[in-house]
Formats: sequence, structure tokens, C-alpha cells
Amino acid sequence: MAIAFFPQFFSSLSEVLDDVKANDTWPTTFVSGPSDGLHVHWHADEVHAYIVEGETDFLDTESGKRTAVKAGHKVVVPAKTPHAEGAVKDRVVYILALPGPRSPEAFLAMHDPNELKT
Repeated sequence: MAIAFFPQFFSSLSEVLDDVKANDTWPTTFVSGPSDGLHVHWHADEVHAYIVEGETDFLDTESGKRTAVKAGHKVVVPAKTPHAEGAVKDRVVYILALPGPRSPEAFLAMHDPNELKT
């Protein structure tokens, strides 16, 4: 499945929390610090990422396209969908909505795309 991008999806924290509740998901905050970008990986769970601060891009390996995201955008990464966050200049603050409560080690686990081929 491809990543879904929703530009200008929200303008307030209350709108994010309303969407989290409507999707019956669990919110957590994640801060991505300065980096040159991440390697291609996937996560076991679908993740709804609300960009609260900053900007970066996401590589959708299915299309090969990088899509820029910034504050107010929402990104939905289906479970087991290879992707990569792009470079972060200062920081990007996300509210991540997950299917249920997860420890940081569980929801941040980055799996190798080659694992999907077996």
C-alpha cells in the first residue's frame, strides 16, 4: 500500500485529537532531531503522523516519490509499507497515532525491507 498525504489537514491540536479519537487510535508525541534522513524501513503497525512543527519529506518506495510535509500536514503510513523520513534541518515534532498503546521500542522499531520478501 502507498503512503497517504493530507496537506493542510489541521490547524490546531484539538483538531488532531478529534481525528485521533475518530480513528480510535492512541496518540504519542515524537521529536525527530536533525539528521540527513533515515534509511528505508517499515513498521509493524499503521501510523498516522501529524506534523506539529518543522518540515521534512517522506519517500514512498512504492511510487519512488518524495513528498514534502510541514506543520499542519498528516501522513498515513500503512503497516509494513517501506518508507523513509527525509532530512531534518532543526527538528520535526509529530503526534503519532497508533492502533493501541505501544512502548517507544515497539512503535519505533524499524524493520528491514528485505524481511518483507521472505
